[in-house]
Amino acid sequence: MSDTATDPKFVDAVRKGLSEVLNKDVSGADENVRLFDELGLDSSSALELLITIEEILDVQFDADELDMTHFETVGSLAGFVAAEASA
Repeated sequence: MSDTATDPKFVDAVRKGLSEVLNKDVSGADENVRLFDELGLDSSSALELLITIEEILDVQFDADELDMTHFETVGSLAGFVAAEASA
């Protein structure tokens, strides 16, 4: 797998988490979809999203590693999740 491609398992986990937190189906969301601008994520739902993804994948994220740039797009968040899950 190249460094630019994110494992589909993590992209799917982000989509599933978004669907649960936002109460709408985003299962077909492209990796370039912007979480705040296009999907309506806000700071409180971002935290809820992380907790939901942790439950989906049975992982724990290090809050010190978290940066708002990770929440730009579906793909950027999936990349963060993949890095944290393999850390």
